[in-house]
Parts: sequence; structure tokens; C-alpha cells
Amino acid sequence: MRDRKHRYLILLLSLLCFYSIGSSAEPIADYGEAINQAGRQRMLSQRMVKAFAQIGQQILYANPRKQLTAAIKLYQKQLDNLKAFARSKASQRALARAEKVWTRYRKTANGEVNLDNAIELNQISEELLQASQQVVQALVQEAKTEKAHIVDISGRQRMLSQRMAKFYLLLSWGLEDQVYHSEFKKAEQEFSQALLELNGSSLNTSEIKEVLDKVKKQWRFFQLTKIMDEGQYLPSVVARTTETLLKDMNRATGLYAKVSTQ
Repeated sequence: MRDRKHRYLILLLSLLCFYSIGSSAEPIADYGEAINQAGRQRMLSQRMVKAFAQIGQQILYANPRKQLTAAIKLYQKQLDNLKAFARSKASQRALARAEKVWTRYRKTANGEVNLDNAIELNQISEELLQASQQVVQALVQEAKTEKAHIVDISGRQRMLSQRMAKFYLLLSWGLEDQVYHSEFKKAEQEFSQALLELNGSSLNTSEIKEVLDKVKKQWRFFQLTKIMDEGQYLPSVVARTTETLLKDMNRATGLYAKVSTQ
């Protein structure tokens, strides 16, 4: 009798543990939203470094300390959501890899803000970006639609906006590195190319076209105002322009995700 009660108690505790762990996850309804969230993970991997560099240089636009804290919480929340949604072994494996990198990343992101930690955080951010990209690719392959591809491309623009900001702010902090310059230029080229693809998409509604028009105007302004010649930087301006690009591309991606379910 005691053994039966003991087994019952263990089962009850196991169930309670299971539901408490899963309670933080919010249900994802479809692949459009899953790809949207997975794509946002890529952006967050870059945004946290950008916020870290802003804090280090005391560039207080848009409260970088709050940005960093919010990004850490959101990455974890979306990771839980995606783990609950994952329907294939490929996406489950990709999420497991991302979670391992995320454990290291989060520790450094929560650490002291200084140049050494910024360098380390940036190095891990490259790993986290690749791991997060693998999650997106697994989901896009599962969805197998052109609509999923557009959600992916639009979502990647969010990441590129923060990737450009990340490298620019690391450079303006005094971390002169030719790799940072090269990666900034590469991200800039990729953003331009993808914007052309999005403008030509057959999925564009009048609302999406309106958002993309705003992005094009802001993108032209960004290219005119960024200064990187002979060590001259305008980090506050770049922080502002890339924040606007992020907000507009986040809105566009959400709209594409909704279209993809219709």
C-alpha cells in the first residue's frame, strides 16, 4: 500500500514538474508565426551585442540597458515557444544546438559591460546566429512554401539591421577590426538585395507596400548619414536609424506571416 502511494506521489510530482516547465511557452499556431519567431531569434543574437556596446559607450538612445534585459527575456521565451512547436527531429535538433549556445551567451550578456566581454559576446553571437539560422532553415523546409521563404527573407532584414548596428558600435567603441568593417559592408549589401526581392513579392498587400516604402526612405537616410571614414563615427545616429529599420521590418514580417496563413 505504501509502495503504491509512493509511486503515485512520484507520478504526481513528475506531472507538476512537466506542466510548470511548459507553462512559460505560448502556443504557436502555424509555420508562418514559427518562422517569424525563429527569425526574430537571429535578430536578438545581434541586438544584445549592439545594446551591450551602447551601454559601454553611454549612448542612451532607446534605453540600451532595458533593450538588453528585454532581449534576454524574449530570446528565452521564444526558445520555449519553438521547442513546444517543433514537429520534426530536424527542428528539435536545431533547437537543442541553439539552446546550448544560448546558455553560454546569456551568461556573458548578463556580465559586466567592458571591452573584453564585448569581444567575447560578439564571438558567441556569431555562433548563436548560425544556430538560430539552422532553426529557421529547418522550419522553412518543413513548411515547403514560397510564402515561408518570404517570411524568412523579411525576418532576416531585422537581423541585418541589428548586425550593421552591432559592428558599427563595436568599431565606434574603439575595437578597430578589419573583419568588423567587412561584415558591416556585407550586411549592408545583403539588406539592399533582400529589399529589392521583397519589393517584388507577389504577396505584398497595400499595407505591406506602405511599410516597405518607409523602409526604403529610412534605408536611403541611413546610407547618407553613416560615417566610417578615418575613424569618424556617428554611433548615436546609427543607433536611431537602425532602430527605425528594425521596427518597420518587424511590422512587415508580422504582416507577411499573417498573409502566409491565408
